[in-house]
Amino acid sequence: MFRSCSVTLDDREALAAVFRDREGIDRVVHLAYLMGAESEADPPAAMRVNALGTANLFAEACAHRVKRIVFTSSESVYGRSQAFYGDRPVREDDYCSPRDLVLNYSLTKLLNEHLAAKYEEKFRTEIVSLRIPIVYGPGRKRGTTAWASDFATLPAMGKPVRLPFPADDWNCYTYVEDVAEEIYALSTKPTLAHRVYNGGGHTVRACDLAALVRGIIPEAQINFTPEKPRSLFIYRMDSTRIRQELGFELRSMRDGIKDHISKIQQFHRAAEKPRR
Repeated sequence: MFRSCSVTLDDREALAAVFRDREGIDRVVHLAYLMGAESEADPPAAMRVNALGTANLFAEACAHRVKRIVFTSSESVYGRSQAFYGDRPVREDDYCSPRDLVLNYSLTKLLNEHLAAKYEEKFRTEIVSLRIPIVYGPGRKRGTTAWASDFATLPAMGKPVRLPFPADDWNCYTYVEDVAEEIYALSTKPTLAHRVYNGGGHTVRACDLAALVRGIIPEAQINFTPEKPRSLFIYRMDSTRIRQELGFELRSMRDGIKDHISKIQQFHRAAEKPRR
């Protein structure tokens, strides 16, 4: 049985009460983070929520003998741009150095992975990190890559969009529902061979991303910002580990964008429908 609750992660006693009051919790999915832009704007809050909050969660879950914790990490823990790794997918065992990290958010994710290994060694609770690339889909409001919702959401609503990078920039994308399915699979599979997984994604050039949207909405007005820098992160992610172990395949970018647009249009029509 899956149960959810609302609690402040930096309140360790409140976290302890969650496990005391709900006997039998054996899996935890941890998604409670301040995103990149918010972590840059308020570093103390980022450390309190992303670092201390996660440490508190690990400590209480392990103390209460939870079998497995799954949390989302990030492609940004690799720190350096794709140029450093060359024309190859980046693997889970590629070195991640705190010195190379650009964002406070990335540093907290790498710290989480370090703590996960420490807690697992001490308590034998499985703590699994899923390193995800840029997540697109309807409804995203926050983070340094909030544009990953806007690029399809705004055209779906008949509005123009300007993306904050040049037309020849590259990024790695995954659809939000694929991430949810990966998390579910990592949470429920009886045994896992690893503790760190690249979620994987599609490597797409910005102008081709716009073409995919226009293939569904021909009149979509999508512009770029040539004076802005290119992505600071990797855009080729090796997902061999998770594909072979879980047997899971990502939907195509076209299918993901089509579903994204369809959901926005359905919501937009429902919102505009007059109430009786």
